[in-house]
Amino acid sequence: MKTLTNVVTMKELSPNGGQLNYLISGGRVYASAKSWGRALQVPDAMKVWFETGLIRTALLNKNVMDGELEMIYKGVLVYRWHIVAEQLRVFDRQWYQTQFKGRPKQEQRDIERFHDNYERLVHWGYDLQERALSHGISSSTMPGSPVTQETLLEVIRQVIAPRLGDHDKKLHEQDVVIAELREAVSALRDQKAFISVKQAIAEQGLDSSLMPLYPNSRENLSSLVGHFLKRRGVEQGPNIVARLDGKSLSTEMNTYRRGDIYAALNEFKDVKQLDLNIE
Repeated sequence: MKTLTNVVTMKELSPNGGQLNYLISGGRVYASAKSWGRALQVPDAMKVWFETGLIRTALLNKNVMDGELEMIYKGVLVYRWHIVAEQLRVFDRQWYQTQFKGRPKQEQRDIERFHDNYERLVHWGYDLQERALSHGISSSTMPGSPVTQETLLEVIRQVIAPRLGDHDKKLHEQDVVIAELREAVSALRDQKAFISVKQAIAEQGLDSSLMPLYPNSRENLSSLVGHFLKRRGVEQGPNIVARLDGKSLSTEMNTYRRGDIYAALNEFKDVKQLDLNIE
């Protein structure tokens, strides 16, 4: 574990009213787990979770963020603000997953009060880091001399780059999730794309072998919707080769725009044959 050097000691009150004794070194903010916990006013029932979580979070992120995440100062382990912010995000996720509902009532109230201040605490922490950045820039130059481009870029590289890299990682994760949702949620798929009736039925989670008009008709859902679209003169796309329901051989199938097939499927929901106008 590396030792923290070139340190400036500081004090500040958090939005919760707790005092933070912290260190600035190289434009970065550090404090002990107990100092962070006191400033954030972590509930007594969560102090062990918070302090041990900082160790775990620092370990998991050591290859993601640039620079040292935990260091030693006068024999005490100190953590950068970025690790504290990650631990607060873990708490926020667990809160919304209702992982604290099994606690005693008083603990639940204390934890709920802590979560009410979550956003303010995160914004305060990053504001603290930005002020440390300003301190790092000013302390890197002689009094009265202008800040050089090299000094500014070096401080930004040391302090801001890890945050931007983490932000980029989260944006990538969000893009992956959005792509998966678009694939999984039919309402978000391209409504103008040409697909087969069979595919649309599968996307809607329906059974293509159902016979909605039975006993008046033994046509299955796939056949009924196909005839419905054809009689209505709905725009067709290029034919595709696929297997018919219950058949081993492949055959050509008509394709229609996804939105048109979805609309046709809605026509067949909970209707009787006499109520359905397919002409």
